[in-house]
Amino acid sequence: MNVVFVHRLGPQMASFRYRTQVPVEQLKALGWNAEINNGEADVVVFSKPIAEDVKSAKALKAEGAKIVVDMCDDHFNDIKAPTYREFAEIADGIVCGSTVMRGRIFDYVKRDSVAITDPYEFPECDPHADGDHYLWFGHQRNFGELAAVTGVMGDRKLRVVSGPKPAPQVIPWSPENLAKAFSISNIVVLPTKPGAEYKSPNRLINTIRAGCFPVCMKHPAYLDFKHLVWVGHFPTGLRWAEAFRGDLNGLVKEAQDYIRDRYSPQTIGAQWAAYLQSL
Repeated sequence: MNVVFVHRLGPQMASFRYRTQVPVEQLKALGWNAEINNGEADVVVFSKPIAEDVKSAKALKAEGAKIVVDMCDDHFNDIKAPTYREFAEIADGIVCGSTVMRGRIFDYVKRDSVAITDPYEFPECDPHADGDHYLWFGHQRNFGELAAVTGVMGDRKLRVVSGPKPAPQVIPWSPENLAKAFSISNIVVLPTKPGAEYKSPNRLINTIRAGCFPVCMKHPAYLDFKHLVWVGHFPTGLRWAEAFRGDLNGLVKEAQDYIRDRYSPQTIGAQWAAYLQSL
C-alpha cells in the first residue's frame, strides 16, 4: 500500500514529528511505501489540515484515493472550524490523539474516530529526579499555563524551554536544547489550562523518558500515570516531591518501565498500520 502523509509545517512542530514523521518511518520499517508531502498514494493522511488541503483532498478522493484526516487538536470552535468540518465530511476515516478528542469529534460532527496517541521521541536516561532544579517546556502559546503557577513556584530554580520566537530568560526550543535541559533538571512542572483536556500525554512521557519526575495538574491523559507521578493539586505536588525526594528516582524508573513498550515509536507505528490497513 502507498501512503502519503501531508503536513504543511516542519519538524519544529510536535505534530509533524509525532504524527507524521514517526508513522512514516515506522510504516517504512514494516515494508510500506510511505512518504511525506509527495508521492503516489492509495491513502492520503492530512495531519493538522489547513484550508488549502480541502481542495486537494477532494481531488485526490475523486481519483480514487482514500482520505484520512488526523485531528490532533480541537479547532471546531475557532477560525479553522470550517476546514475541520469539511474534512469530517470528506474523509474516509478520522484519527485523533486521545479518547477525549474522540468524544469531541463525535459531539461536533457525529462521526466515530480512532484514537492513536503520540510516541516518545527521547532516549531513555537514568532517573535523576533527586534535586531542586525545575523545568517547564512547551510552545509559547501555552505560556498562560506557566504564568498561572509562577507565584506558586516562588524562589524555586525554574528554567523554561520554548519557542518559536525568542523571549527573555527563555531557552530557545530545539531537540538538542530540550535534551540538555532535561539532563540538568530534576523535576518537570506540567500545569494545564481549561480547554486542553483533549491533548495527548506527550510532554509527560518525554519527561519520564528523560529521567525527570513530573509534577502535573489533573488532566485526562495523565490519569493512567497517577500511581507513578504526581497528578493533582499543583502546590501540594511541589511540596510532596520535596518531602519524598528520596523516592522520586524509583518512581521514575517504574514509570519508564510502564511506558517503554506502550508508547514506543514501534507500537504507535503498528497502530497506524493496523488502522490504515482496515480502510
